[in-house]
Amino acid sequence: MIAVCIATYNHEAFIAQAVESVLAQVCDEPLRIYIGDDASTDGTAAICERYAQQDACIVYIRRKKNLGLTSNTLDLYRRILADGCEYIAMLDGDDYWMDPHKLQLQLYYLRSHPEVGFVHTNGQTLSGKDTWTFGQRQGLYGINSVGFANCTVLFRTNLLNEPLLKDIEQQHFLWLDYPLYGVFYQQTKWAFLPQKTAVWRDHVSVSQPRSAHDILRLRQERCRMWKWLDNLFPGKVGYSAQEAQNYVWSQQLNLIYQFNDRRLVTPDLLNDYKPCTWKQRIKQKGLKNSLYYTILRKIM
Repeated sequence: MIAVCIATYNHEAFIAQAVESVLAQVCDEPLRIYIGDDASTDGTAAICERYAQQDACIVYIRRKKNLGLTSNTLDLYRRILADGCEYIAMLDGDDYWMDPHKLQLQLYYLRSHPEVGFVHTNGQTLSGKDTWTFGQRQGLYGINSVGFANCTVLFRTNLLNEPLLKDIEQQHFLWLDYPLYGVFYQQTKWAFLPQKTAVWRDHVSVSQPRSAHDILRLRQERCRMWKWLDNLFPGKVGYSAQEAQNYVWSQQLNLIYQFNDRRLVTPDLLNDYKPCTWKQRIKQKGLKNSLYYTILRKIM
């Protein structure tokens, strides 16, 4: 059985499309849809309840209080493990699948390649009226790596175990897919299929904040997850405290330029950061942003 794991929170405008895209799948393996509603305050619950009443394959769990994205999903994983499902497909409540053969395509690949534990596909990003595609992810999992699009993923449930779930739970990460897939990347072979099967909405969320402070916090969180993965797999991830710090400082510079925000100017940035790759960009960007130019002149 394939378990479709849907974490949702205040997705009233999107959750029906997500569920319908799963129900439209043509697959020779039975499906069970697990929806974890993280105490939504809009009309998400009513929509999910209606689908659950109409279709016995839908397991709808409404949280009494907001757990956060990571804890909400980890609970769904534990339920899926207890139910003995062999595969897990991921789909956030604001995304959807555009290919009715997505699961069959990925399932066929895993069946014919028993050494592969994880397969993802191409897909499409939707941001307002603009769209673009994303392809194969490479270079996982370093500081500048780009993670897999969650809505494109299918993996074998036996990659999960309680010690791993408990460890991630204790880290209190802001989101789950980056650290979890980082572990999978070290433990199993993975594959990419070029077909566009899913749509990921790029809008304000935990992983796509819009304020300078929240974006910087997300970059710092990436470094923390990178360090955690390096502790789990010594010598394989290549974590460096100095490289991580340089990454955060460079992100601060980018955000200072983008938002012209003086609150991001910190003493350590001014006194300790000595970038060498920015020299060719100082004049061009400095002409557009006086604060940015002043800071760069000081740290260079």
